[in-house]
Amino acid sequence: MLVIIATVHQVLMGGTFVFARYALQQVDPFTVGFIRYTVAGSILMAVSRWRTRGSNAAPVTPADRKRIWLLGAVIILGNQTLYLYGQAFTTAVHGALLFTLTPIFVYLMAMRHLGEKWSLLKGAGILMAVAGSMSILLDRGLNLDWAALKGDLFIFVSVAAWASYLVWGKPLVGKYGAFRASAYTLASGALIYFPFGLYRFLTADLSRLDTMGWWSIVYVTMVTSVIGYSIWYWLLKFMEASRVSVLSNAQPIVAGALGFFLLRETVTAPFIVGAIIILIGVMLTQMAGGKTKGPEAVAAGPLP
Repeated sequence: MLVIIATVHQVLMGGTFVFARYALQQVDPFTVGFIRYTVAGSILMAVSRWRTRGSNAAPVTPADRKRIWLLGAVIILGNQTLYLYGQAFTTAVHGALLFTLTPIFVYLMAMRHLGEKWSLLKGAGILMAVAGSMSILLDRGLNLDWAALKGDLFIFVSVAAWASYLVWGKPLVGKYGAFRASAYTLASGALIYFPFGLYRFLTADLSRLDTMGWWSIVYVTMVTSVIGYSIWYWLLKFMEASRVSVLSNAQPIVAGALGFFLLRETVTAPFIVGAIIILIGVMLTQMAGGKTKGPEAVAAGPLP
């Protein structure tokens, strides 16, 4: 039963890339981001406060408040805003595939900041993932698809920001729990973004959004950021994250199928080859990680 729920969760998360792409074809990413961050951040913060009400939850220290605000900027500005901006220019399946690189970035950062040990299997996986990524990015450049290449590069940077968030946020997760730490950082980031986002929202041409466009924004706000996050943290109570992380590699398949039927997106032969190489590399790296409880354990979490 848990595997079925985890599989449904990954299908829902895979749909994020397609529905985000649909909405971004009609309205700018900064407006979509404002709606998503404001609504999702408020709901997650309210749920977190409700869960800890009347409990012996540890109060947030002044030092950790500073870390929460810093991580809020990283997750909202560095990860989610850059993702939305990049997804406006590239296909849904490209966005989904690039996010499968998260464990690679996490391992590299964990070796630098957390003393994670290197292994030949990890090294082979990382090299394969990098080679697959370069194959896809070079294909965009050689075909002079500069807008899509720009989109891929922005998403690539957003994945690095997500990995940074996971590594730097590990102390907060240990103190306050994953859900509470994530709710606090997302709400803080939403507050940082609010003045700029409100301006973009008030000046945006929302008349361009059709019914499906509005439902797409609802999807990335409620299904991805609220329901998806909640299911993920619930699953972590009963399943090893390494088991769920393997299922996350199916997200590009979901995004590719939905992108084909809903957005009429196609994929090239270099993309397919690069995707296979990346997924093999990521799985090798995850296998090398074993049963970990570090930040790499949540690398396949609620993305993006």
